[in-house]
Amino acid sequence: MTAIRGARERARSEITAAIKDEARTQLAAEGAAKLSLRAVARALGMASSALYRYFPSRDDLLTALILDAYHAIGAAAEAADPGVGGSGPSGSGGPG
Repeated sequence: MTAIRGARERARSEITAAIKDEARTQLAAEGAAKLSLRAVARALGMASSALYRYFPSRDDLLTALILDAYHAIGAAAEAADPGVGGSGPSGSGGPG
């Protein structure tokens, strides 16, 4: 049972990543106003109803993309300045 659950979770993760990648491609080409779950599903060869299992709405997909971008920016900032992130003596990441 655990092996099946693990395989399902991996498959879900891979499909979610593919959906986000295609949505990013469409955002870059068309802009946020023209982003459509149906167009994303069509580009991936999925039924649009299947895509709604991963993202219930266009806004949910956009929110996920915004969060991904926010986390990527945070990770890049921390990588550029290892002192950022609460590692200072006061716990604030700043000088002691």
